[in-house]
Amino acid sequence: MTEKDKYILQYGNLAGWPYLIAKELRNRGINSKNIIRWYTDVHDLKRNLNFDEYLTTPNANKLLKAKKLIEFIRVASGECSLIHYHGTNIFFKAIHHLYEGPVFKKANIPMLLTFGGGDVRQYSIANKLNPYFFTKNNFFYDLRMKMRLYSWSKNIRFCATSEEMFPHIGDCFEKVFIFRQPVDLEILKPKYPLIDKKTPTVLHTPTEPDVKGTKYILEVVEKLKKKGLNFDFKLKRNMTQRETQNEILNCDIYVDQILAGGYGVSAIESMALGKPTISWVLESILEISPRELPIVSANPDTLENKLTELILDSTLRNKIGIESRKYVEKYHDIKKVTQDTINIYKEIS
Repeated sequence: MTEKDKYILQYGNLAGWPYLIAKELRNRGINSKNIIRWYTDVHDLKRNLNFDEYLTTPNANKLLKAKKLIEFIRVASGECSLIHYHGTNIFFKAIHHLYEGPVFKKANIPMLLTFGGGDVRQYSIANKLNPYFFTKNNFFYDLRMKMRLYSWSKNIRFCATSEEMFPHIGDCFEKVFIFRQPVDLEILKPKYPLIDKKTPTVLHTPTEPDVKGTKYILEVVEKLKKKGLNFDFKLKRNMTQRETQNEILNCDIYVDQILAGGYGVSAIESMALGKPTISWVLESILEISPRELPIVSANPDTLENKLTELILDSTLRNKIGIESRKYVEKYHDIKKVTQDTINIYKEIS
């Protein structure tokens, strides 16, 4: 295989964005493929995230799975010009340094690792930074994360991730680039909250209710209903990614999460669709994020006041919705993120 025939591997299925990057690279004439092990989703969800190829099926026997993964590593070492891992690697995270990493390093293939959140977040660090974090410290969980970081960093020199993940990575990598989660604005067309709408619709679509703080959100909604505030509330789960986007399109206020301390793809999609979006973002993250970030930051102690303000003020809903779309256009558009990613690829190659 000649160098021009090789491809950039986007490995993993993190919130569907590896596929978006591979597709946009192909649109620019750069050969790239999004490949995953096999398709599974979080718990009971069926989001139908896009990808180009899978290596085997989730119900295949373990021996066949291992054989497929090892064979793919061998083949990829001769076919890939660069490997961009998204939250995972091909063959067992904690032993990347024993086989997979050395194979690709020997083949002189640059490697880049991007995190989304739960794939690297350590509970002890999260609880130290965030008094509202959704779970207690777990020594063995954190040990597993440390082992993965140790294994990855032995052969992967570079990382690209959001500001929220910086404390969890420490100095494991030679260089850490800022990576902003991408969304496709050709698909996500905005529908701004109407200024003359008197009864707004508040939407919450939790992937993981415990992580998102759903029980606290429901408590606040009940309080506001008892106070006589005029709004509709919708709680919806287990939808495809496209169905979720359609639900967000038709709401006026989107409540994403109030515990984690950052914002992810759901919040970005909501902002892209022109909605005022509530998500708990730590002050330390806000300080290093772009100044114009329009997220309405709220935790269990402040959600009642923040949500009340949005329910009562239709002009504010419209204003924040417009600012939200502009923000995503500037920082999270797949075209912008792909160009930034290409620049990273050039630097590490």
